[in-house]
Amino acid sequence: MSLPSFPDDCLPLECDYESREALLIAINAWAAPRGYAFVTGKSTKTPSGRRKVTYACDRFCKPPSALKERQRKTATRGTGCQFSVLATESLDGSVWSVRHRDERFSLHNHTPSQHPSAHPSLRQLSKEDSAKLSSLSNAGIAPKEIRTFLRQNSDSLATQQDVYNRIADTRREVCNGQSSIHALANQLDQEGFWSRVQYAPDGRVTAVLFAHPDSLGYLQVSRLSIY
Repeated sequence: MSLPSFPDDCLPLECDYESREALLIAINAWAAPRGYAFVTGKSTKTPSGRRKVTYACDRFCKPPSALKERQRKTATRGTGCQFSVLATESLDGSVWSVRHRDERFSLHNHTPSQHPSAHPSLRQLSKEDSAKLSSLSNAGIAPKEIRTFLRQNSDSLATQQDVYNRIADTRREVCNGQSSIHALANQLDQEGFWSRVQYAPDGRVTAVLFAHPDSLGYLQVSRLSIY
């Protein structure tokens, strides 16, 4: 049984784009159904100020040496693939152009992937999907249901692990570098809650008490009615 191979039209077309972002989206849209993906490789600037970016196959990293003993076992997709294209900026910065390189950069040294979701660069969430994910997470929606929502309402290829990672990022952003419990205490204070935090001698938080201002008012009224 022969191994799958890349199609003859593997290289994206030499075209002009209005921005670097539009160019990367276009070449990855070309690459995805053909079994690979592009990532940003080397970026340089010419004496005239024009930028040049090499977009390489996402398996361009060299695999770890089998002869070198590693302390930690990690998986890698890198094969040292040289497949790549060159993106150049116009002098006035208004156009980005895709250009092919030498023939040695037009061949992959691995087989094509079976599905676009195999490529982390193709699974990145758009700003809209990322914002929606954060909103659903903050509303208490389970990660599995969030992934189902994204699959049904967008073109996202995000895996379950991608959803977990983004939820973790959202929580870190909410905490703004603080521990979760300190972030909670500050949030309660900002929203007008009565709160008290109890600390251990070593600075660890051991208890957090909080109450809504209306609840405190009801409690005071109840006490007065009793007496």
